[in-house]
Amino acid sequence: MAVGSFMGKTFKVNDKKIFTPSNLSGSAGADYAIHERAGKRARSQYLGPKLRNYTFDIVLRAQDGVNPLKIKNYFRKKCEKGKADHFIIGGRPLSSHKFKILEVSEEWNSVILGGALIECTITLKIEEYL
Repeated sequence: MAVGSFMGKTFKVNDKKIFTPSNLSGSAGADYAIHERAGKRARSQYLGPKLRNYTFDIVLRAQDGVNPLKIKNYFRKKCEKGKADHFIIGGRPLSSHKFKILEVSEEWNSVILGGALIECTITLKIEEYL
């Protein structure tokens, strides 16, 4: 069953594969200019919304039907090439705008004989791309 998608990869859970984001957290805000005034309080001026950003983890395990090294490198390349895509969860995009990957961090959890990576966790930091 498809959970969502990002950068051409489909998040899914079925009897052969588990590939889903976890610990999804995000923020949104607004930008303001502050205008100082002599002898009076400063005034705020609304400039517009800030870019939305999210952080999430993906646990990559060979036993769950994914190739940890291949997927990790895939997202790193998308980040380094400046690619952007819609981030979709539950059939709906989190924003009407695409997202770029700001950072990919990795934690190698299990490496076996010969240096094969069999489990790792990647953390993606993404931000709207307008």
